[in-house]
Amino acid sequence: MALSKIRQAYERHQERQRCLNLSLQLLELISHVQQHRGATLAILAGDEFFEMRLAAIKPYVLEDLQEVQQLRKDLITDEVWESLCAEWFTVNYHWRQDSAFHNFELHTHLIQQLLKIFKDFLNGPLFSHLDEAHQPIAKLTLNELPELMETAAQVRGIGTHCLASSLQEKAFADRLGFLSRYFTRSTQHLSAMHDLDTLLPTTHSWYDLINTWEKIEQNIQDNMLPKASGGSLAADTFFNNNSQLVFQTKQYIKSGFKRLKSATDTELESWINNSSINTGT
Repeated sequence: MALSKIRQAYERHQERQRCLNLSLQLLELISHVQQHRGATLAILAGDEFFEMRLAAIKPYVLEDLQEVQQLRKDLITDEVWESLCAEWFTVNYHWRQDSAFHNFELHTHLIQQLLKIFKDFLNGPLFSHLDEAHQPIAKLTLNELPELMETAAQVRGIGTHCLASSLQEKAFADRLGFLSRYFTRSTQHLSAMHDLDTLLPTTHSWYDLINTWEKIEQNIQDNMLPKASGGSLAADTFFNNNSQLVFQTKQYIKSGFKRLKSATDTELESWINNSSINTGT
């Protein structure tokens, strides 16, 4: 194999390590913006208890932004980065003047732009050359599981708002019903396609995540959807329970980043194997 191709593969490997370090920090940023969305939705519904939670979240978002700024270099263009910072400024300083639904949409648009960076990484040259064993891990880690985490976080934000509000807001109830069905279908698809516990081992099992979701889904049906019997579920309790689901999904993504750190390009893998055969090692 030509030495130039080996050098290119090695350079991609080094650049991918840098990309994964950035992606891990982006994941933290996404997670904290999701929490910010949930807390502001609760406050706009009249639950002042979430003011303390919001005050605790904001410094983490600012710290994440600073960390991403240091790591991004040429991986995120100046234009994209300036747009993201402008969107954060808008949601951070103007959310009290927005309606709850508009606030939800602004936060969600920012998060989707952050998730798009993951997808751009996945579809770029740094991951397209991975060996076959790591390609499904890359797709799970940079596309499917972050989208699942965002669905869980949207459920948390909307459900918390519904429980904190004395109003029956059809737009939120309809979106909550759709998201619940979508999360169930997504987990069923992932369960059918992959053995998640083998591909991305974590301290808990995929069954634990499904079990957490089934309890949340039952709470939604009992307390928040049309024709629900109603109950005494507190907004803060729902937020905390759903945060466990978001955290469990996030752990699978972090496991994927760890697996991808040890991945090599097909060209580099072939060169290493041939070198071992030729040297008898």
